[in-house]
Amino acid sequence: MVDRFNAEHEGEIQIKVVDYSEGIDEGSHQGMDRLLKEITAGKCPDILETFTTTNNHSGRINALPYQQMAKKGYLEDLWPYIESDPELGRDSVVEAPLKAAEVDGGLYMLFSNFAIRTLAGAPEVVGDQFSWNLDELWKAFSAMPEDATVLDYCSDKGEIFSTLFPMLADSYIDWETGQCSFDSEGFRSSLEFINSFPQEFAWTGDEAVNRELSERQMKGLQMLNTFGIWCARDIQQIDAWCGGRAGFVGYPTADGSTGSFFSIRSGRLAMSASCKNKEAAWDFLRRMLLPQYTPAESENGFPVNRADFRKRFEAEQRGKHSVFVYGIYGPASNLPPLEEEHYDRLTDFISRIDKIGIYDQELLDTIQEPCEAYFAGDKTLDETVDLIQRRVTLYVNEKI
Repeated sequence: MVDRFNAEHEGEIQIKVVDYSEGIDEGSHQGMDRLLKEITAGKCPDILETFTTTNNHSGRINALPYQQMAKKGYLEDLWPYIESDPELGRDSVVEAPLKAAEVDGGLYMLFSNFAIRTLAGAPEVVGDQFSWNLDELWKAFSAMPEDATVLDYCSDKGEIFSTLFPMLADSYIDWETGQCSFDSEGFRSSLEFINSFPQEFAWTGDEAVNRELSERQMKGLQMLNTFGIWCARDIQQIDAWCGGRAGFVGYPTADGSTGSFFSIRSGRLAMSASCKNKEAAWDFLRRMLLPQYTPAESENGFPVNRADFRKRFEAEQRGKHSVFVYGIYGPASNLPPLEEEHYDRLTDFISRIDKIGIYDQELLDTIQEPCEAYFAGDKTLDETVDLIQRRVTLYVNEKI
């Protein structure tokens, strides 16, 4: 994107890339800390990449504190630019994932692709709903056979924590006041849900285990499965896995909100509020939202551009899109044709989701350490909640 922009604007304005990635591969925040200090000192870059991952297989996420930066006024609200752009406007984008990324109604970060993370189950077990609380989950589970499991028996506490908390953690923090609510019933329920899983599972890669896992839900021995939805065909695959029209209930929530969330599958870019040439910066950023669909792009999840979103569905209808095939069902060619009903069902599901995975690794580390003691049986739930409440409150008030 930078190379293309610079070639098109040669002799006019150019984008210069400044690298703040030092320390990332060693799990250090050295470069990020330097960037944040410069921003605080009034030297914010015009455009920021807000998210990176390590290259050392540690699994650590390195993300700028996007919500905090937006609340402090460092970032530019991009909704007005989208709305006034002659080639865009709100009607040109799939709005739900962008709204899920909002901070106080403003959009301070752009991305071009997204996927969905959810929990789904057989309709006769979980119904045809998009959310539930922990009590409803256990009530449904109590009617299942004695040797049934909630998720596959490979799921352990660490896996569920790392999946669930990037979506939930920020909802217990008021970044305006510094108040935290980790002592709430909702947070307690989430910890109890995670604690119901095994401490750890030693995965051997055994194909026999893989086959058994793919059959347990069909046989009514597994209540839910974790799914990533990247394309419309995935909906059909999940229906087949669940033995009927799947219920996308997602993770249990205390407030009854949708338990599924968006996962961003592309770069995440923001414009600084202090940018001196916002017109040029927008000329660069808007490219993330313009139509650009190609079959190669389909591997990155759903396009945010609405026209591309539709093109991708139509390509799937023609069989011009590769999909990951869950083992129980066989080749994608065995699936029935995609119909408009599948498109309507997918877009309805997307419109209901209001959460997005935006990572703050330092915040997650602050929460995870006390949780691990609870999961190991070394601390009670009350002790854990009290410790997290105090630690995160201190962390938040250091940041605001």
